[in-house]
Amino acid sequence: MTAALVMGLWLPGHISVTLTPSLGYRVFFLISPKSRTFKQGDYLLFHQQLDEAKTDKLLKKVGCAAVHRLTVNNGEYYCDENYLGHALTQDTQGKRLPQFIFNGLVPPGSLFMVGSHPRSYDSRYFGFIYADSVLKKAYPLW
Repeated sequence: MTAALVMGLWLPGHISVTLTPSLGYRVFFLISPKSRTFKQGDYLLFHQQLDEAKTDKLLKKVGCAAVHRLTVNNGEYYCDENYLGHALTQDTQGKRLPQFIFNGLVPPGSLFMVGSHPRSYDSRYFGFIYADSVLKKAYPLW
């Protein structure tokens, strides 16, 4: 009984359910990161202040990490020649979207975050995040 109570109190802070289709998964298990070194493919919950957003936390996948080469060519994003996605010029309301332009090695402590959905609002629009802004490492469950 005590174990069930402890799990009931502990579990809610460690499960995240995404409400948008920006990632291929909807349910994630969250843990505090043991270090600030992240690699491509890691899912991360991070702080990101966005205009007109309902939240200041986003959950995305690392598309390109430090020491890897990020290239942008005509709105197409690549990490070490691996395709990451295309940036849209406007949102579903017709508002112009900013475009993050960068060509070179990702700076130390910086991460380029991506979603798997073509309309994911990610680093293609707001640029790099800093590893220090990561709140949790996320593991997809479903």
